[in-house]
Amino acid sequence: MLSDEELLALAGKAAFSRGRQYHAQGRVRLTRHDREALEAEVQGSETYSLWMRHEGSQWRWSCSCPAADDGSFCKHLVAAALTARDDAAGDEAGGAQRAGAEDDELWAFLRAQPAERLAGWLKALADDDPEVEKRLRLFRAAETPGALKTALGKLLNTGGFLDYRGSLVYARRLATAVQLLETQLARDAVACRELCEHVIGRLLKIYERSDDSAGAIGERLHEFAALHARACAAAPPGKALAKSLFALQQKDGWGLLPLAHYWDALGPEGRAEYGRLVAAELAGLPAKPDETTRHGAAFRIRARAEAYARTSGDFDLLQRVLRWDLSQPHDHLRVLESLREFRREREALDWAERAVKRFPQDERLRAALAACLHAAGLDEEALEQCWQAFCLRPGGESWDRLKRAAGADWPRWRERALSAIAARENGEATLRVRLLQHDGDFAAAVALARECPVRPDTLQDLAQRLERDDPTTAGEFYLRLARLEAREPHYDRYPQLVHFLARAARLLPREAVQPELVELRAAHARKT
Repeated sequence: MLSDEELLALAGKAAFSRGRQYHAQGRVRLTRHDREALEAEVQGSETYSLWMRHEGSQWRWSCSCPAADDGSFCKHLVAAALTARDDAAGDEAGGAQRAGAEDDELWAFLRAQPAERLAGWLKALADDDPEVEKRLRLFRAAETPGALKTALGKLLNTGGFLDYRGSLVYARRLATAVQLLETQLARDAVACRELCEHVIGRLLKIYERSDDSAGAIGERLHEFAALHARACAAAPPGKALAKSLFALQQKDGWGLLPLAHYWDALGPEGRAEYGRLVAAELAGLPAKPDETTRHGAAFRIRARAEAYARTSGDFDLLQRVLRWDLSQPHDHLRVLESLREFRREREALDWAERAVKRFPQDERLRAALAACLHAAGLDEEALEQCWQAFCLRPGGESWDRLKRAAGADWPRWRERALSAIAARENGEATLRVRLLQHDGDFAAAVALARECPVRPDTLQDLAQRLERDDPTTAGEFYLRLARLEAREPHYDRYPQLVHFLARAARLLPREAVQPELVELRAAHARKT
């Protein structure tokens, strides 16, 4: 979980302080948490629902409070993060020990109560809270798949459109169903598969009329889909799976049920049946696309057929699907990639040449043709295509491609590339500075930025890189940035202007910055 320093940086001093108070006051109820994610409810002026997830190198979060509407890290998130951290740490300030002791004490107390008294408490809770009642009925039905299906149906009812907060509450309700179906999987994989199909079918419809911008319902859908795949693997249904899986995929616009996850469970007969369903669906498409058939249902039909062709290794079907619509450069590129994927290098080269003739201004096709030419040993022709691709879209990727193709002759080609960009920029040097930085020639990038106008974001990047090794030049660049900001001052830009001046003042002698401040104060009256 996040450290105090990280939480302070995300939330700011005020929100961090209030969040720490909420944590100390025990206002947080964790509903789900581990090292990578948490879900919680926090009692403020009302009860707010929130979640945090660690994705890659970053954290994502959402809270239903108004303060977090713009994506801010609010006090409720701070409180939840602190509570989860203490709960996991075990010995930090004795927090987890106290929590564990309290849990043990409550558990011992509940176990000591007569069954009739516990039943009365639970009934009272169910009478006061419909969500508790639905969960209890779900537990009651768990022993019988038929009854469980009925109980799941009631649990899935939404009562209409789910707004943002409603989606978070609904997703928490679904967590109980996930846990019960996990148990069902160990007991009866066939029943689990059938129940998962029922739930997924219902949820796909509900998802379309929900504001799931927090992704909470979508996450539950992924969990049900994963359970379904595991149930199919545990008790392979064979041919019986083909129709039910295909029917679910027809409703699934989010790729929750990839065919590859079910290939083994389908078995030979199931795969053949699935192939027949794909062929029947493809037969309904017109011979050639038009504006009314190119998108929507036709796109999804082709996607299912493509997945089947790739998973089964059916090259001819894949080509038929990919070549149905060749109206855009991207369509030709996908055909080309499929040819190379199946090691049809000679066909790929021929296709790439024809595609470039049809779309000569497409940089991606030029680059793909260069790769085919290089694979065929035609390095000079490949270099020329890399040059054409660079001219069409100069940038780091096309620069690297040209550099690889040029090999030992790169210095000459580099100068040619920079000269071509200079002719386009008409005295401005932003792209050349970026490419020189990309190439590792930082000294040349700085020298060019001194001589020519450069966009503020590029100049700021240079200044930041120079602060340690060349503070004087960095300070000069910050002064340039301040002058650019002062040309058209606006109230929401003042903080940036002050920031640049402050950085320059830290890096340069006072006499270098003072004239700028005097001039600025003379030109612009002080504003609140």
